[in-house]
Amino acid sequence: MAKPEKKNTKKVHRKSAADTKPPGRLVSLDGTNGVMLRSEAERLARLCCGAADPAWSLWDASNTFYELRMVKAKNLTPTPRVLLLLYASDLLFRLRWEIEPTLKEGRTVVAAPYVESAMAFGVAAGLPKDWIEELFRFAPKPAASFRLKEKKKGKEKKKDGDGEPGFVEFFCANLAKHYPGWETAEVRREMLKYLKSLEERDRIHEFGNKPYHIKRALTPAG
Repeated sequence: MAKPEKKNTKKVHRKSAADTKPPGRLVSLDGTNGVMLRSEAERLARLCCGAADPAWSLWDASNTFYELRMVKAKNLTPTPRVLLLLYASDLLFRLRWEIEPTLKEGRTVVAAPYVESAMAFGVAAGLPKDWIEELFRFAPKPAASFRLKEKKKGKEKKKDGDGEPGFVEFFCANLAKHYPGWETAEVRREMLKYLKSLEERDRIHEFGNKPYHIKRALTPAG
């Protein structure tokens, strides 16, 4: 009796164009000035992408903080810890709906701000660094990190539609209302000090009118 012919059950996987496309690169831009971060995110994205389609992701994509601004309740007194938890929630939203889909398309995306701004705020606010690091453990490491070279007060040029405050302004404004002795200027100084320390350890690069060579920053070492 002849044995039945054994069928080849192996599946053939054909590579689609999406499979062969190299993954995109995540670039972070951090700082304390919300207005400048919004405008400089686009400039950095264009420098990273060249002629390619630039992409950038901004704070409060989830509208969490926009809704908080609309509440205006006197009994709404979030602590620095709660505000950072909300920041992490918004960043999760940005990663899922803006950043990761763009990276899968093989494009470069600039996240402004990203993790280091939140880390700097938490340290400046006196929160335990171990707790902050654990909170943002979910965030993927960027291919290159930049810190905004911020202009001195009074020298900023605002454009129409660019005056919306960032997370530092929002956090400090809320905390100053309810916590006597909260010094916004001191928090900013400590944040910039933290970011500067990262630059000194070559973990972040300054981005200003004469930016660090973008291609060099995006090229893996070795």
